[in-house]
Amino acid sequence: MYLTSVEYLLIIVLLNFFVLSWCQISEASLEEGSEGCSFERDGCTYNIFLSQADVKEESTKSVHLNQKQLCGKANRRVLLEDQVQNDYSAKLDNMEKNFSFLRDAHEQRLKELEGTIQRLVSTSIGSSEEKDSVEITRSGSLLRRGRTQYGDANFMRRLESEFNKLQRDLRQKTSELLDTRAKLNDTSVRMHEEQVQMFKTSKKLLNAENQITALKRERSILKNQLKDRSYRLDISNKKALECERKTAQQQDEILELFRSESILKEDLIIAQLNFNKSQGELTLLKEKHSALKVKQERTRRVMRIRETELMQCHIAKTSTFCGFEDPKMCGFQNINDTRDFFNWERAKGRTPSSRTGPSKDHTCNTETGHFMFIEASAKGRGSNAVLFSPLYRGLTEQCVEFYYHMYGRHIGTLNVYAQALGQGLNSAWRAYGNQGDYWTNARLAVPKELARAGYQIAFEGITENGYQGDISIDDVSVTDGPCPIDEKVVPVRVSVNSTSVVRKGNTFARKIRKKQKRRRGRQ
Repeated sequence: MYLTSVEYLLIIVLLNFFVLSWCQISEASLEEGSEGCSFERDGCTYNIFLSQADVKEESTKSVHLNQKQLCGKANRRVLLEDQVQNDYSAKLDNMEKNFSFLRDAHEQRLKELEGTIQRLVSTSIGSSEEKDSVEITRSGSLLRRGRTQYGDANFMRRLESEFNKLQRDLRQKTSELLDTRAKLNDTSVRMHEEQVQMFKTSKKLLNAENQITALKRERSILKNQLKDRSYRLDISNKKALECERKTAQQQDEILELFRSESILKEDLIIAQLNFNKSQGELTLLKEKHSALKVKQERTRRVMRIRETELMQCHIAKTSTFCGFEDPKMCGFQNINDTRDFFNWERAKGRTPSSRTGPSKDHTCNTETGHFMFIEASAKGRGSNAVLFSPLYRGLTEQCVEFYYHMYGRHIGTLNVYAQALGQGLNSAWRAYGNQGDYWTNARLAVPKELARAGYQIAFEGITENGYQGDISIDDVSVTDGPCPIDEKVVPVRVSVNSTSVVRKGNTFARKIRKKQKRRRGRQ
């Protein structure tokens, strides 16, 4: 079998095309796989993938990576597991598809290459025989044909040896691919087991994470409980300190009470002694009190008798009159004014000043009778003298009667007041100026309220400028009952200006009535 240079070049081109196509298919099908080893032969580069160690290492890396992601983010754990499982399944499926496609393509290429080579060889043999006959007849050069046949034989032998070597390499690669597939199946089984183990581990991790979450929750609850217990413990400590302080304070108070109790016991003993002593003194005082009560009762009886006598004395006094013949003036008294020492004087006969005053008294109508007067000589205008009567009292209305003498050019004013017991002066009667050289009669009607309360009559003489201003009074009398009314004298009623006077009078009247009733009962 002899080939020309053109045929040889055509076979070389077909072989290179086949090898390049097979390398491109291998690279395209295994481009997504792991990195592996490679070698070159006759200008073609062969890459070997699907290493079990690489796949296992990659799966181990992915498993470790996924485990870290699972431990780091519990919420994405299920998604990552599904993604890893899907990635491994997709890779295994792609590797099986690529392997089947590569094997089928490789077998198809081998068959096409074998048929192409057989056709070329058969065609080359026929054409070479025809060409040899043509060239023998045309050129007749035997030496050149020998050289060509010798070169073509060597080429065919070398081509056959290369083809056989390529078949051996192909069978070796086929066996290696089968071994790789077996290893791939083992890796798939192991990967499935690792996935199952990883699923179990993930499940355990989930349970562990749930337990950790529960423990964290319990830890937070325990922390809160610890804080609450600590807070309560602090409050209890404060309360305990406060209780200790109060206990110490109470102990001090108890000690103070003990001391006070001992002091009180001593005081109680002393008080008991004093009480016994006081009881003795009280007994003596009771005896004295009994004696005093007896004396008091006796004194009361005596006072009742004296009060009765006093009332009788009052009644006796009111039924008489005073003509100032008594040197003691029947109890009449002068009240000196702070402005001067001008008083009423007791005199008889004529007064010292001429053309003024009476020449004789009214009682006796002689010059030897006495009367009361004020001396106007050497006195200025407005000088006054006040003469108070004794206290008068009675049960009924009374009549006060007196005589006055007012003669002279410089006669001043004669004022008569009625003063209730304990009250102020109350104006009752008044006369002014020259009244003539004779004695004039005047009467005061005292109501029973004032008579019962007790009263005094005050005579006030006020002088004018000049010495002819002597004023005299005489024959002052007090009688029970209303004043008599005649043509010459009109009685002047004395007014009562205080309710206390009425109250005192009523009280006095009740006492008198009770005494009279008791006296009648005894009789």
